[in-house]
Amino acid sequence: MQEKEVKACIKRVIEMNDHAAFAQLVDAHKNRVYNLCLKMTRSTENAEEVAQDTFLKAYQSIRTFQGKSKFSTWLYTITYYTCLNYLRKNTVETVALLNWDAADDSEEVIGNLQTVERKEYLQKAFNYLTAEEAALLTLFYLEEHTIQEIETITKLSKASVKVKLHRTRKKLFGVLNALLKEEVTSLLH
Repeated sequence: MQEKEVKACIKRVIEMNDHAAFAQLVDAHKNRVYNLCLKMTRSTENAEEVAQDTFLKAYQSIRTFQGKSKFSTWLYTITYYTCLNYLRKNTVETVALLNWDAADDSEEVIGNLQTVERKEYLQKAFNYLTAEEAALLTLFYLEEHTIQEIETITKLSKASVKVKLHRTRKKLFGVLNALLKEEVTSLLH
């Protein structure tokens, strides 16, 4: 959906309380909102619940959207904080048993994996990241937001976003390296 169409839908929602226009906004953004929720909550049921809460909050506060950023950036801000609040209220089990030191050759090993295997290992590795780390990687790499957009969404400084992305990439490579070593070891025994 083009930004002009988004603005027209927002205008119809605000001025005429047009539910069909809001449904168009939901349809245009539901997959990305759900994917971010899934990366942060790590559960399809929780992701669905948080995505619904996100759209409800967006509908209730759409009059506060000022158009200073893209609608998707505004919506991702709501999504991000709705996920964080959900996770705070509902304690999520965290696992921290891997050595997080990134190996120099982990990128080369990852490059040799088949696409399906890559997706499986990346999903496993994402499970070892915190919700914030998973959100940052999702926003930057999967949703292709700029550093400035992520800064707006997360309310972190530009420097913090860059540092956290760098540290999270290193952590992800360390996790992948440990997972791959574990897989190789189990195959050899």
